[in-house]
Amino acid sequence: MRTEDESKSTAVNIPKTSITIYGGKKTEVGEAAKQILNISDEDYYSTWISLGIMRRLGFLFEGGVESAGSATGLVLMFIVLIAALALFALWQVLIVFVVIAVLALLSGGAALKFLRATYITRPLNEIDATKLEEFVRAQASQGHFVKVEGLRGASNIGKDTMRISNAALTFRTGIQFSILVASAFLILEIAYLLVTSHWLSGQNPVTGQMEAFVLICFGLLFVGGVVMMDVGVLLRNSLQRELSQKKKK
Repeated sequence: MRTEDESKSTAVNIPKTSITIYGGKKTEVGEAAKQILNISDEDYYSTWISLGIMRRLGFLFEGGVESAGSATGLVLMFIVLIAALALFALWQVLIVFVVIAVLALLSGGAALKFLRATYITRPLNEIDATKLEEFVRAQASQGHFVKVEGLRGASNIGKDTMRISNAALTFRTGIQFSILVASAFLILEIAYLLVTSHWLSGQNPVTGQMEAFVLICFGLLFVGGVVMMDVGVLLRNSLQRELSQKKKK
């Protein structure tokens, strides 16, 4: 029989990601990973961004059920779960998908790759550096964004792997920052409406100037995220062309 500590440990045991590939189908990326990196089906998975977070919520819920201790605790746990799922769904519809749609228009569709990714969980120290370089190059050549996690301080990592990973990191950070800014703005809008009984729009005759300043600040922050994302796209495109030229030679 498992102890309470063992149950909790199992419930939150989420495999650590070593390589993230944005774009591409699971079957194609998975087959390439198995062929080049010599990994198994258990060493990778593919999911939508929403399901990726849901997966973690599932682990937390499992731990909550195991530690509820009573029928009342279990009911409360279900209430918390339903509330979390409702807020999560609202956030997905109002923020994530709207932001990704806007970013897709501003990135030539590249932002859509962020919605679905393949995650490889085989530890980097168990992957040959030469094979890793080959895999990363192959994925980047197909237009995918490849982020190799935990490269800081790592040895024997190829130059192309570092450059491709940095491009993907810039791309991902730009999108995540834009989503964060949009989420903060939505919270501020709702709070402002509850306090002042009108939206933060910059059109109020009394507070319009202050509201306009806040809107400009959020707009500039959002543009900063867009620029960061586009820099990542440009870096990826440049590396993709460079790899294509190397293949021709």
